Amino acid sequence: MKNIHGKLLLFLLLIVVELSAKESPYCRYKISSSKESAVVYEAVNISFVTRQKIHNEVMFFDFKPLPSDAYEIISIKEKRSEFNYHDAKKEFEFLVIPKRAGVIKVAFDFRIRRASDDAVAQAYRGSRDNVKSIPTIKVHIDTPTVLLNVKKLSKSVDAVGDFSFKLKMDKTTHINSYDRLNLVYTLKGTGYLDKDFEPIKEIEGVSIFRGTKIKAPRATQDGYIYQKEWSYVLVADKNYTIPTVTLKTYNYKDKEFINRVSKAKKIEVRKLKIADLVDDENFPNTEVDYKKYINYFQSLLLFLAGFLVAKVLEYLPKKSSKREENREHIKNSKTAKELLIRATPYLLKVDIKEEIKDLEELIYNKNTQNSFTLLKKKIINKIKLL
Repeated sequence: MKNIHGKLLLFLLLIVVELSAKESPYCRYKISSSKESAVVYEAVNISFVTRQKIHNEVMFFDFKPLPSDAYEIISIKEKRSEFNYHDAKKEFEFLVIPKRAGVIKVAFDFRIRRASDDAVAQAYRGSRDNVKSIPTIKVHIDTPTVLLNVKKLSKSVDAVGDFSFKLKMDKTTHINSYDRLNLVYTLKGTGYLDKDFEPIKEIEGVSIFRGTKIKAPRATQDGYIYQKEWSYVLVADKNYTIPTVTLKTYNYKDKEFINRVSKAKKIEVRKLKIADLVDDENFPNTEVDYKKYINYFQSLLLFLAGFLVAKVLEYLPKKSSKREENREHIKNSKTAKELLIRATPYLLKVDIKEEIKDLEELIYNKNTQNSFTLLKKKIINKIKLL
């Protein structure tokens, strides 16, 4: 008996496939749906495949959904394959979300654009700046449709599909008055989410600052993939309760209602005493704090003393540089008299008495026993020892 039922079911499926496969003089095409019945907001996948029959021209395929307020539809796949020149196949896939109960007709507009080889060549002839669009002949082929039997849910829900829902708090349930309490509700899942769902609307006696972080929903065969965060900052000066938040869902794969619940939390707010809010020091303070001013005065004196010392040091003669300068003068002396004048100051520092005496003999008595060059060399050598 079971085998008979199985064969009958297979036969019926083959009939459905044959009926959904159609032909025109230009192409073959087939439309199919992942399911024939669904509940409101359940994801339905519709596929359309077409392949050209005429193999002496280039063919382009256009397949567009017709708008309707009975469903939401978005393209999730569009792929063209070339088996050979003039033998193209194209696949389309759509996500459909039915928005009301009843028999819903999802309709599409199917057209082709025919182009000759000469038309294609003409479009690509020339430079990049004068490329023309390919001249084509547009042909309306059909208006393929899919009928969906959509049922109403027995309960109202916020989401249809598989979802998780969690709450995260940054502090304990005991805080001081006017302290900030941060809450983050995180939702993840696949299916369809009511755009108006909001975890927290208002809490009496609490100031609420809110923000939303949402990753753009991505369409797939199983519905939209969601990743969304609601952030709240709560501020209050008295006890309050974070309400229970329930995400009501229907999982159409398991055919069951599931509530994702964030339990209520009582927040105890400790009111601060006036003494905790007021500083110990009174303002304005009419008493003069002499110690504070003495410290300021001492700091100022130290600063001025350092500044004056630095200035005085700038004007003091630099011994090392002066000594080097005198040595250079002795070395550059041109006459015996000039050498005598510049060497005399070194009598108290080095033993150059004999050299000075010989210089005087050379200058005043014209005694040439010792030459000027030799005396200068002796004096320079002795001064170098300083």
